[in-house]
Amino acid sequence: MNFVKNTVITFSTQLITVILGVITSIILARTLGPANFGIYSIITLTITVLGTFGSLGIAISNTYYGVKKEYKWNDIASNSFIAAFILGIILIISFLLVFFFYPSFLKNIDTTLIIIATITTPFTLLMPYFQYILLGQNRIKEFNFTNIIQSVLYISLVIVILFFNNSLQGVLSSWTVSFVIAAIIPVIFVYKSNPFKLHFNIDIFKKTTIFGLKGYLGNVIQFFNYRIDIFLISMILSNYASVGYYSISVALAESLWYLPSVVGTLVFARTPGLTDEDKNRSTPIICRNTFFITLILSIILFITANYIILILYGPTYLPAVKPLWVLLPGVIALSVCKVLSNEIAGRGKPMINTYAAIISLAVNIPLNLLFIPQLGIIGSALASSIAYFVSAIIVLISFLKISGNSISDTLIIKKEDIEVLKGLLLEYTQK
Repeated sequence: MNFVKNTVITFSTQLITVILGVITSIILARTLGPANFGIYSIITLTITVLGTFGSLGIAISNTYYGVKKEYKWNDIASNSFIAAFILGIILIISFLLVFFFYPSFLKNIDTTLIIIATITTPFTLLMPYFQYILLGQNRIKEFNFTNIIQSVLYISLVIVILFFNNSLQGVLSSWTVSFVIAAIIPVIFVYKSNPFKLHFNIDIFKKTTIFGLKGYLGNVIQFFNYRIDIFLISMILSNYASVGYYSISVALAESLWYLPSVVGTLVFARTPGLTDEDKNRSTPIICRNTFFITLILSIILFITANYIILILYGPTYLPAVKPLWVLLPGVIALSVCKVLSNEIAGRGKPMINTYAAIISLAVNIPLNLLFIPQLGIIGSALASSIAYFVSAIIVLISFLKISGNSISDTLIIKKEDIEVLKGLLLEYTQK
């Protein structure tokens, strides 16, 4: 029940984060308009990709080696702090050189906007490095607080900035400042319980990087699976308004992943400490319940999508409805992958997820190139949805082979599960 409690608490926090994110996107979409909102989306996405690319999987390694007690938490923290800024600075210099000589998908965008956003890069590394230390220490409340604070800061700054200065530069400055402040908070939390002096242990860096790289490539490729469509839309259609529409479709569709992502994160944190028997018994229960809830929520979103976009974003953004519908089947399928891939990584087999991500991306890019010229953003949604299915099938088959479980036990909700869900719903609605 402790796992369920942590899941409910973490999901509740993520739900608040989602709500704040949606409110922020509504404010920005309505204030900036489709074209400028598309520019904002492509810039922030680029920096997010940069951070994902440069992370080297160190965050996950921090949890793994900390829980295994192979290294002290303060040594892991010291290494993480130094690594975040060294890697971050390297990424900034490399990206700016590429941008100035080959702007490609960022063409016709003010250079000042790019420079403001790149300041965020080291902090996009620092934040998860220390969050995963908190996660490994089972400090769920602090972990959740660090997840929500950036959203709170950002929406507060956006409202202030837009009130005085309705500009992209002001919005991106708010985004950068909120990230910098939010990244410092988990560092403070870790330091209070595990004071550390800055020193760099090359052995720790090598070992955490080697382990992290096993899953890192998979995470990077999977992230590109989620975002390559937006880059390709920008390059092929050369229309930032289309990017703006599609960004809304993606944001709403991926809101369904918050529960599976929360569950997957907690599954990863607990798996290294369990016996194989406990893993094989508990993971299918967790997976099928998560899949069931995601399926119900996706049906609701499918039915209400038109009204949600019309009411929240206005009639200007109605072109986002059909791509959202097309994305939903793939999003549902990948909810299974969100849980099982974390469990597989927790077993020390992250390369399985890497192979799944490579194959999925190999499907995604050609289909996008084929469908976008013909179908526009709907074609991109179709390509992504198919790629998500491929990834989910590979991870599911791998888990079944490793654990010896059946498809029905892993995906099909049971009568006893319904009773447990009813009990939990009753318990938490009465509080």
